[in-house]
Amino acid sequence: MVCSKLLKLCYASSALYGLLTALAPKRSLSLSLNCWKRGFENVSELEPKPWYVRSTRAVGIGMIVAGIAGFALEERAREAAAPADGDESAVDIVEVDVDGDESDK
Repeated sequence: MVCSKLLKLCYASSALYGLLTALAPKRSLSLSLNCWKRGFENVSELEPKPWYVRSTRAVGIGMIVAGIAGFALEERAREAAAPADGDESAVDIVEVDVDGDESDK
């Protein structure tokens, strides 16, 4: 159950990051570049080309779709694994009448 909740959280955060990337790709790129500042020099002077901004927006849209689809599939798997309350079809009861008396023969 914990794994399912963790997966849902990851899918939701992926969709949220995708939304940020799709709506503001330059801002998303600048946030990503801030993470690179420690390892490289002059990162703040980098300027993305227009085709890279467009492809970043496309990646964001893909992340939204993937996050929502993963979240929905995880929810569907959770519902399929847990039977509904009062659902008697989940348990099959078989009654067998065993007559130990063979005097009928």
